[in-house]
Amino acid sequence: MKRKKSAAIVTTTAFVLLGTAALVAESAVSSKIESRVQQRLPSASGISASIPLTDLLSILNSDSIKAVKIDIADYTLKSSGRKSSLEISAKEISKSASTRIGSLDIKSTVDISQLLAESGFNDAEIVDNALQISVGAGGLGKALIVPKYSNNQIYFQIKSVSIMGSPIPASSLPADIQEQIKSRTVKDLKVPAGLKVKSVSIGPKGLSVSFQGKNLDLDSLALSL
Repeated sequence: MKRKKSAAIVTTTAFVLLGTAALVAESAVSSKIESRVQQRLPSASGISASIPLTDLLSILNSDSIKAVKIDIADYTLKSSGRKSSLEISAKEISKSASTRIGSLDIKSTVDISQLLAESGFNDAEIVDNALQISVGAGGLGKALIVPKYSNNQIYFQIKSVSIMGSPIPASSLPADIQEQIKSRTVKDLKVPAGLKVKSVSIGPKGLSVSFQGKNLDLDSLALSL
């Protein structure tokens, strides 16, 4: 009985040690990734990187990283000068000095307060993943407007309107209303090198733009992000 207990203790201890070693190794790899991101994006702060523990062995024994997720709490975009947060998902990243990335997804989110300040609507607020604004005489009506992307521009269009609680289909509005909203809200968007815009949306955190790209050079991307 004592031998069985001793064997169980040894086995448990071995698993604990292996688990601890894996966590230490994961932390070391993540720290190196964070340092490299900081070097490429000096204005970034609040950087955290994570890799799947299941990929750890292959990462330590190969010249590439299968997948990594990176969150940046605060970053000033070179294209607009706006502060944003970044959520980055990268795959097949080379470890060489000239880092290549096989595929990349980036979600850039501008904070709610900044979004509302730039919207041009004094009473704007985020409702149901849209921007709600007052319309009509005395502001008795409410309109939900949503972001759109086209030809390197982001702008808003009306999703729905209600006057004193009565809904009005956007299709029933005068034709020039959408154009007025667009001209009032349009902003140029400089897309970082090698990326394409996947989507634009509004959520609890603010206005998000999602980018995608493949076979990217990290240095070139960092210069335009």
